[in-house]
Amino acid sequence: MLVCTTPDVSIDLQKKLAEETQQTVVQNKVAELDEKDRYQAEILITYGNFEDAITVQEIDRLPNLRWIHVLSSGTEQLPKDTIRDRALCVTSSKGIHSIPMSEYVICAILYFAKRIGDFRKLQDQMRWSYSLGMSEIYGKTLCVLGTGFIGTEIAKKAKALGMEVIGFNRSGRASDGFDQTYKIRHVNEFIPSFDYICNALPSTKETRGLIDKEMIRSMKDGVIFINVGRGDLAVEADLEEGLRTGKIGGAALDVFNKEPLEPGHPFWSMENVIITPHASARTERYMERALDIFIKNYHLYKENAFENMVNKVSF
Repeated sequence: MLVCTTPDVSIDLQKKLAEETQQTVVQNKVAELDEKDRYQAEILITYGNFEDAITVQEIDRLPNLRWIHVLSSGTEQLPKDTIRDRALCVTSSKGIHSIPMSEYVICAILYFAKRIGDFRKLQDQMRWSYSLGMSEIYGKTLCVLGTGFIGTEIAKKAKALGMEVIGFNRSGRASDGFDQTYKIRHVNEFIPSFDYICNALPSTKETRGLIDKEMIRSMKDGVIFINVGRGDLAVEADLEEGLRTGKIGGAALDVFNKEPLEPGHPFWSMENVIITPHASARTERYMERALDIFIKNYHLYKENAFENMVNKVSF
């Protein structure tokens, strides 16, 4: 039996899963499954976090569980020790986010360059003014922290618009789409030259708190910061101060240290900040892409070709 723990898997997609796998598909939370379904559950399809979190106790209630497919790229939210002890197979949906998230980043770059917020204010006031100008992004320099699927797609789109794109990753290895690529530990040396800085990095010991007061002080005045990676890359108090003083001209923030962002947080009321609720990847094609990966892996799973499954995660 295949259990989808999120209601985001539509009836049509559930039917597709049943046809492709010839398995019974049940959409329900683990805690709400009856005893028969808990016993028969062999595969979980889940986000594994927030309202869709999977706990140690829930995994323990599924004696025949063999595989968890996560509907996001990150799997750090799963109970790793239990998964390791049970020798469960885990796969992710890594790679499906690159198209929508890169579109989000380009949208944010253009929003600030073309001063859409300022023109919206003029429109609200019904004011016709020639005094407000726009900026071009052609020839401007974009820093992309992270050169994986998402970072590479961001670079590709930015290059198509005439931007210079500099990438940073752990190894400094060259990556397609970037003019230059350097090791992340050298980012401070280059930070003053960037017009736009975009984070597409996961959360690691190296990246947490990377953007702090000292780094912000070295940035170009009026730099635009876009975060689609993880919220803990930036020290939020330092980011807030940079935005308040104008050292950072604007920010598009899709991720935060603590989610949901609390109602009283200063970011909500800052005019130079765009807030989206971890939504940059959520489009009408998200689930379709995530389940395409699952279906391809399912055929390998049935052939016991576990080593050939894509996005397999080791704990």
